[in-house]
Amino acid sequence: MDKHKNNQLRGSLLIAISALFYASYGLWSKLMIGTFGEFNQAWIRAVMLLSVLIPFGLLTNKFKKISANDWKWFIAISIVGGLNQAPYFWGFENLPVATATVLFYLSLTLGTYIIGGFFFKEKLTIIKYISFLLGFAGVAVIYSFSLSPSQTLPAISTITAGFMGATFVVFSKKISSNYTETQILTALVLCVFVGNGIISLVLGEQTPSFTLSIAWIAQLCYAVSYLLANMAVIAGFKHLEPSIGGIIGLLEVVFATVLGVIIFGEVITSELIIGSLLILVAAGLADGYRLIKRKYPRRI
Repeated sequence: MDKHKNNQLRGSLLIAISALFYASYGLWSKLMIGTFGEFNQAWIRAVMLLSVLIPFGLLTNKFKKISANDWKWFIAISIVGGLNQAPYFWGFENLPVATATVLFYLSLTLGTYIIGGFFFKEKLTIIKYISFLLGFAGVAVIYSFSLSPSQTLPAISTITAGFMGATFVVFSKKISSNYTETQILTALVLCVFVGNGIISLVLGEQTPSFTLSIAWIAQLCYAVSYLLANMAVIAGFKHLEPSIGGIIGLLEVVFATVLGVIIFGEVITSELIIGSLLILVAAGLADGYRLIKRKYPRRI
């Protein structure tokens, strides 16, 4: 019982940590616009990551043979996780940050509910539905939403990226107990490199020359954030139900607004405070209710 509770708390903490690093994605993407294209920004980052992951995995024996039954899950998460970088980047490139954020997180969180229920037979209780509504209300309060007809395709792209991200984090539960985060992430990044590299080549994207510039520094920061965020989220979802992990992941919105205040000097508004509180309540509601119910089963 105590071990199970500790694993759940550890999973919640890891997803909260991943949210902190995921929160910086939009910032790095904006700083890279004009230097990197939708696809070469992804495969170049993959090269950076593979130069670290492969030597580390080999030196520390993090890789092992993949069983025949697990190949389908490795392929699935590698494809959806590897190819969601371009639609995410394109969405934030062509939409206001507020609009892209609302669409992405609505799609990602809803995706964890749908996929968790379908593939893991997760029971969606009234508490989990309330958590979802509170979380989305918090995002909506923080970010004003606007969408013109010309932004329909970027909006669809952003929603697609969110759902692909949900598929990756939920499906990782199928293999995260048998393989290390390093091996799972290496497979993912290999797909990022191959998939985006081929598309970039076909489209004739020009590879930017390396210079000591804001865009390249942002690319390096993106790579570090990507590594830490995905390591943490794979380990975190291993211990949690998909819907709870998805709600806790909404803390990324709170972290993003805090970064905006610290880095860009954005004003702390009542909407920011109220929306952040709603997300915090949503993040703790389902997990907290379950822990209380387990401790006092006859009182609830």
